[in-house]
Amino acid sequence: MAVPLPQRLLKTLRRLPRPQGYLVALSGGLDSTVLLHLMVRLGGELEVPLRAIHVHHGLHPDAESWSAHCKALCKRLSVPLSVERVEVEKAPRRSLEAEARKARYQAIARAMGAGEMVLLAQHGDDQAETLLLQLLRGAGVAGLAAMPLLRSWHGGWLARPLLEETRESLEAWAEKEDLAWLEDPSNRDRRHARNYLRHEVIPLLRRRWPSLAKTMGRSARHCAEAQGLLEELAVCDLVTVATVNPWQLKLPPLARLSSARLRNLLRHWMANRGVMAPPEEVLARVERELLPARTDAMPEIHWGGGALRRFQGRLYLFPGPLPEVSGEVRFRWQGRAALALPDGLGRFELVGEPPSWFPAEGAEVGFRQAGLRCRPAGHVGSRSFKQLCQELGIPPWLRSRLPLVWVRGELAAVGDYSLCQPFAGKMPFRWERPDWLM
Repeated sequence: MAVPLPQRLLKTLRRLPRPQGYLVALSGGLDSTVLLHLMVRLGGELEVPLRAIHVHHGLHPDAESWSAHCKALCKRLSVPLSVERVEVEKAPRRSLEAEARKARYQAIARAMGAGEMVLLAQHGDDQAETLLLQLLRGAGVAGLAAMPLLRSWHGGWLARPLLEETRESLEAWAEKEDLAWLEDPSNRDRRHARNYLRHEVIPLLRRRWPSLAKTMGRSARHCAEAQGLLEELAVCDLVTVATVNPWQLKLPPLARLSSARLRNLLRHWMANRGVMAPPEEVLARVERELLPARTDAMPEIHWGGGALRRFQGRLYLFPGPLPEVSGEVRFRWQGRAALALPDGLGRFELVGEPPSWFPAEGAEVGFRQAGLRCRPAGHVGSRSFKQLCQELGIPPWLRSRLPLVWVRGELAAVGDYSLCQPFAGKMPFRWERPDWLM
């Protein structure tokens, strides 16, 4: 005898951590309506507070009536409901669907409480669609893992407890219970890839393979396990190449990794730093051009989400383009408060009491200009700016972005790296900037 849907859901939820409360993401469609009704029915057995959230995008003419429907449903079920209104930015070459999804998740994250578990109503057919989409996009193991049953999220969890159910089973239960739900007409638009798979491809596949959702869900779980092993391997490899700065790796041990382990490690490293991993051909260039380059060479590789550079035996990761500054920019600085540098370069400040040579009327702070020279305090002979930076091990990309201090027209300090004669003593300045700019 088949186990009823509510009991199947209860069994799944009991495999998951016990939260402080459940938060059902409610659109008013079939799936989320069924999930909310099931959670209400199971309330006595779960003994955990239940509430719902509806995100109002305002993108559809019926958005207002959808919100009203969700309010009426939750009132009838005695479930507290939060309606979150969001504005979705419409921009050229950006998917409106993706932007709406991003705004929706952000709204839910803002509304959830500590230790709550957000419940999404995605089911096995959604999982099959996601797996096929990722396969058609040429995704790797991480993409083919599709949607996880559970993950930690914003101080709580995000769960999809219906992943082992089919759309057909949810609809059958809804009809049996005489539930009312909304139909979003955009879900029938076959111009969208997911809708095309849902209405054209998957029904055809299911006629030949009736257990499609179940077997594809199993494949997704296998891929998730494989991805977990790859993550564990990347963590082990990272130990051998890591530096004090998480935006830098040691090149010699990195170059000794196999191609597959190198790409796996780079993806893991970039993901941990919040940088979008580059396409496969860019990762191939890292191995082909960047790692074997001469020790005195400084190759760079750029892609839409970031950049990689090498210098003095290290690989540097950047989350985007470097800030541009002009050598003509000068700031009058009294030294009493930290100076905010332009274009995300951080701030420059005096540490402790100003040195005796720091004038009461203040100094000037600017950036590299042609012909700069400095005689480092305590050293014999002057150096060109380039020679000084080479001696100090300052990467080339940082040199034009170093805050320089002039006192009455004389170069006094090169960032917080070096003082120039006759301005001697302990370094009085500190340049605070992002770790990736170190």
